Amino acid sequence: MQVLFTIGHGTLSIDDLVRNLNAHGVRTVLDVRAQPHSSRAPDYNKSELEGELVAAGISYRWMGDHLGGRPIRAGEPAPIDDPDRLAAGITEATGLARGATSALLCAEIDPTHCHRTTSLAPRFEDAGFTVVHILADGSARTHQPTLGL
Repeated sequence: MQVLFTIGHGTLSIDDLVRNLNAHGVRTVLDVRAQPHSSRAPDYNKSELEGELVAAGISYRWMGDHLGGRPIRAGEPAPIDDPDRLAAGITEATGLARGATSALLCAEIDPTHCHRTTSLAPRFEDAGFTVVHILADGSARTHQPTLGL
């Protein structure tokens, strides 16, 4: 089985994020934030993040329009709540992840509190991936559905 990593940026510096990604051989980041910006962490705004990752030799793809766990606009459902949108996102992401070691990125640092664990990991496991969560300290844990990790 191929590995698909997940990672949350939380309050990590970009340098720490890149170090954690590099430690696990991640070459592509699939950003699953529905709203790829942060007033608290402006380094993680889409354009700034993409620039930093590309400079570090890591490709970037925003996928929050298909795999985001929160509404993109007020009053709309979250992208992952639309079965057709979600299926298209999973198909696209699995294609990208089969081409290079990849990580799903979200803002939530703790994978047990994030849709990448509760909603996305089972779907990627069904697609033949072993899902591994990279934690803030750089260590990694294989997804365990019954334990939330």
